[in-house]
Amino acid sequence: MASKKDWKKSKTIYWKDEINDDFDEVGLKRPSVPEGYKYKRTNPFNTFVSGILYHGIAKPFLGLYCLCKGIKIKGKENLKKLHGKGAFIYCNHTAITDVFKFQARVFFWRRRVNIIGYPDTLSMPIVRNLARALGYLPLPLQGDVKNMINLMDAMKFYIEKKQFILIYPEAHIWPYYTKIRNFHSGSFNYPARLEAPVLPVVTTWRKSKLCKKPKQTLYILEPIFPDPEKTTAENKEYLYEETLRVMKKCAESVPQYEYIKYIKIENDEEKK
Repeated sequence: MASKKDWKKSKTIYWKDEINDDFDEVGLKRPSVPEGYKYKRTNPFNTFVSGILYHGIAKPFLGLYCLCKGIKIKGKENLKKLHGKGAFIYCNHTAITDVFKFQARVFFWRRRVNIIGYPDTLSMPIVRNLARALGYLPLPLQGDVKNMINLMDAMKFYIEKKQFILIYPEAHIWPYYTKIRNFHSGSFNYPARLEAPVLPVVTTWRKSKLCKKPKQTLYILEPIFPDPEKTTAENKEYLYEETLRVMKKCAESVPQYEYIKYIKIENDEEKK
């Protein structure tokens, strides 16, 4: 795997496995989620403090950050097609700051965006508390049944409150990548079980007139609703296939600037 220092200098990344390769590693430990972790914000005081942090501090600050970064958003009219329902957002993962744009600008001031991610952040004492207040939902490690049940219960709670749950199905970061990588269908079990819509969002990259690095444009696509005639298992596959299809179609139809060149290799000799 190319180190961050290497690919930043060469502007070229060689990859083998689009499911598991990660090119923007943060170097954090991945602890297990503590037993009985409180996924739901139900305590009145904690809810109040969380609201102040989210709406009063994080949103204005992150909104300014996104404005300075030149992030554009298209397709906001598709939000109305959710008819006020809570939804699962699925987006491609191309930068370590990806979550900021959702909590800052995409949904403005009315509805919160909760984020499912690896439990790496739990290894940072102060940050983990702040992240939880801002909607961070750490994914339990494999075999942690109790916390998985608690996570599902929390997702149901937030969806019923008409909030959003953000998932990056590609899991790993490929900086400035202009395509949609294949990903597993496992996370689509959540909207299928909760009978909640999926909102696909695609991050694309455009050339900047002022900066060397490209700028982001987000495309909010039409929501995909579970089919009431299908079983949970069938809806899981249906939502997965449709989401992957429309995301790939969007990424392929939009002109993009290739800042980092990605080259697939079969063995290390091909890099020489």
